[in-house]
Amino acid sequence: MKCPICQSTKLKLIWNDKIRSGKNSWTSKKHKISHCQKCDTIFLNRRNADLLDNKVFRKKYDGSNSILRYKSFNKPREKNKLDRIRKYVNFTNKLILESNCGAGTNLDYLKSKAKLTAGLDSEIYKNHVKKKHLFFSSLKELKNSKVKFDIILSLAEIEHQYDVYGFVKSLKDKLQKNGLLIFRIPNYNNIYMHVLGKKYLKYDFRTSHNFYFSEKSSDFLFKRLKLKVFKKFGLQEYSINHLIEYIKIGKRVSKFKKIINKKISNEIMINIEKSLVATSFIYIVRK
Repeated sequence: MKCPICQSTKLKLIWNDKIRSGKNSWTSKKHKISHCQKCDTIFLNRRNADLLDNKVFRKKYDGSNSILRYKSFNKPREKNKLDRIRKYVNFTNKLILESNCGAGTNLDYLKSKAKLTAGLDSEIYKNHVKKKHLFFSSLKELKNSKVKFDIILSLAEIEHQYDVYGFVKSLKDKLQKNGLLIFRIPNYNNIYMHVLGKKYLKYDFRTSHNFYFSEKSSDFLFKRLKLKVFKKFGLQEYSINHLIEYIKIGKRVSKFKKIINKKISNEIMINIEKSLVATSFIYIVRK
């Protein structure tokens, strides 16, 4: 076996057990997860190609692939990511593509300032998104288009890809010269993993993720693709009170007490982000 990113055979098996297959369910069989000792990428030994189709993926893992479900579940989460990105990126008068756009909530926010907005996702969202934006239902359709973009967003999908290198290269090819690719990447080496270890990984390793990235493996990937890192920062997506409750009971939580007030919690979250041990990264890379 070789690492899917760097092709190294220097791999360490770090998991050979059941992994999460739903909100509170686990696989009946054990799954192997390997850690590349060269580029630091972590991946499922038997990656799942079914994750590429959001018609299947969102119904299986989100409970529904409907427009209503996408908006209720993703709209506030995506808006938070976009607000953070806008501090560093000017979207005014730009040609913008969002890969994995779903019902197009981010594109709706950006449309008034952008020169052009376009989305890439399953054809099930086509009729909804194309009312306001250009729409592509596959990477092949995008590749055949003559349009190239100033900014491409990919904020909730890189970990699901079967061929990460090929996927990022496809997006890079659709960028204008000096264009920006913007990724949200879940961080394997986050504060939960450092504090809780296997108690966290039991819930974090899941059938919906083919890959797990660190700062090192993300840097390696973009360097290999000849993309320059313009900006990277941590994105802590859960409050410090959530972490405290998780530590107390040793498993994922949906409800938690507000032991620490909002002001102090936010200060701690800022420090977590600065230390790059947040639950996710935002990477802004330039062609």
